[in-house]
Amino acid sequence: MMRRVLLLALIALLAPLPTGFAQTDDTVAMGEQLEARVFEISRKLRCPTCVSESVADSNAGISIEMRNEIQAQLQAGASEAEILAFFQDRYGDWILLEPPRRGIHLVVWWLPGIALAAGVIGLTTLMVRWTRNAQQATHEAQADDADLARVRAALQGDSETSS
Repeated sequence: MMRRVLLLALIALLAPLPTGFAQTDDTVAMGEQLEARVFEISRKLRCPTCVSESVADSNAGISIEMRNEIQAQLQAGASEAEILAFFQDRYGDWILLEPPRRGIHLVVWWLPGIALAAGVIGLTTLMVRWTRNAQQATHEAQADDADLARVRAALQGDSETSS
């Protein structure tokens, strides 16, 4: 009888443990997802004090504060666009590592394409000139051969008449 009571007490104590572990696993997984989301968003923001580093890569105090702010806003239910707009309002377009595609920032997006097109046009123009120069040199060489043959014939004719 005593064994049954002890066994039932032991079962009663151990029964809630697996669900408790599952809840902590879920909590840990949610924390990891939140942290991953914080770093995903912070990779899109420039560190105000570091040169060429994102908020995710920087260990500066301001970057840590910005990551904490991102986490707080995510927990409050803010979307990525709202968080980015929050920092953009405070720091301007400069804070975004990828500048917006409007206004003066269009130059950043269009310049590589324009430079590539100018390079292709320039190379094409040079190649056309080089081939024309090579063709002219070939024609000049052929004309020189014809002139040389005419001069030889004239010389042979002169040497036959002088002998």
